[in-house]
Amino acid sequence: MRKTFIVLAVLMQILVLVYMAGEREYILRNGKIIYLRTAPIDPRDLFRGDYVRLNYEISSIPAGNLPRGDAAKMTKGEKVYVNLKESSNGLYELDRISESKPREGIYLVGRSPYDYWYQRFGHPLMLNYGIEAYFVQQGRGREIEQRLGSRNQIQIPLEMQIAVGRNGKSVIKGHRWSPVGIGLRVLRSAPATPQLQPGPVSAKVALTLANASDAPLALVVLPDDCSFTLETAQSAQKEWVLVNNPCESFQPVDSDVLVLQPREEKIFEFDFSDERWFVQAQNTPPAEIGTLDWSERFRLIYRPPAELACRHLDDSDLIWQGYLPSRAFHGRGRID
Repeated sequence: MRKTFIVLAVLMQILVLVYMAGEREYILRNGKIIYLRTAPIDPRDLFRGDYVRLNYEISSIPAGNLPRGDAAKMTKGEKVYVNLKESSNGLYELDRISESKPREGIYLVGRSPYDYWYQRFGHPLMLNYGIEAYFVQQGRGREIEQRLGSRNQIQIPLEMQIAVGRNGKSVIKGHRWSPVGIGLRVLRSAPATPQLQPGPVSAKVALTLANASDAPLALVVLPDDCSFTLETAQSAQKEWVLVNNPCESFQPVDSDVLVLQPREEKIFEFDFSDERWFVQAQNTPPAEIGTLDWSERFRLIYRPPAELACRHLDDSDLIWQGYLPSRAFHGRGRID
């Protein structure tokens, strides 16, 4: 009897593995293909060969998107459903998160890697989707890490090709590189002790956009920096919005189009002491971002006008359509 039980247990384990392998292969062949933007954490595992650990944009869910109140608890391994929407060029981003299985649309099944209180200590909800490790050929892990760049260099976002099944399960199929790279550096930091060292209380930064492709590429640079917006980072405790928005009436014209040749860069400067970048949260007065608590961080986002609004332009076929976020930073001049 004992021997029979052991044999059955082994057979059951084999059947489970066969089922998992078959399901994975089915999703690879028949799943919906999407792209998710990501950045690597650790490029090498000595025991399993070369691989890249992945941290997706949708791995960190801001509190404003959560289905429960800030004090609700999520247990380790608990399942949630993350609905996605297409941004451009097959790249998908967060739409909403729910605790019940969606009836339509593209969604992934996410699980909390540990017991978690929503918004505890100001942190967003972290989720795993089972696509956090990408194995590559021997020696390619370091190559991918180098192309992505370091904190102080131009970074080229990695976009993972994901096959998504109807049940929300997903499998990595491949990867591609964003045609646009981005870099951020501080030109002026606010003084650590403004009482003793008077001066601007908010930082001045330089944002660099680079053509990382092998062909000419165009950006749309609207007046008053209206191709850029300042958005709250996922780790912030409040949802901040710009107080002054001079951009609603702008329509692109040919002089707004900037054509970059391969490897060419363009630097844009932002002074957050300017009223153009003052922010406000619910029930708070307008403020410079440099006066806010250290937990309040932001990202500069490049987002050109919609494709339809650019079709009349001479170089419309060269315009890159998409959005590109900078690294998170604090208004006094510290970059994460």
